[in-house]
Amino acid sequence: MPDKSKEDRLKETLRLLKELGRIGYSSVDTGYDEVKAVLSKWVKDGEAVDTEVAFPRYNRVAKISLPKTDERAAGIALKVVA
Repeated sequence: MPDKSKEDRLKETLRLLKELGRIGYSSVDTGYDEVKAVLSKWVKDGEAVDTEVAFPRYNRVAKISLPKTDERAAGIALKVVA
């Protein structure tokens, strides 16, 4: 599979950030800037990333999965922290 282009990584990053905003997460929330930094680094270097970022205000953890290749889309899953 070919690597994702920088343009595709940027489109997916903007989609993910827009979706976070749509469900109520914003730059005032702890963790948002960290998510944004992970996504920005991925746009620049294109390396695959699988990491977690805490959103303590919501008792959630964002599980971030950013692929290197075109075979799957980037995603963020919000999981409840018990």
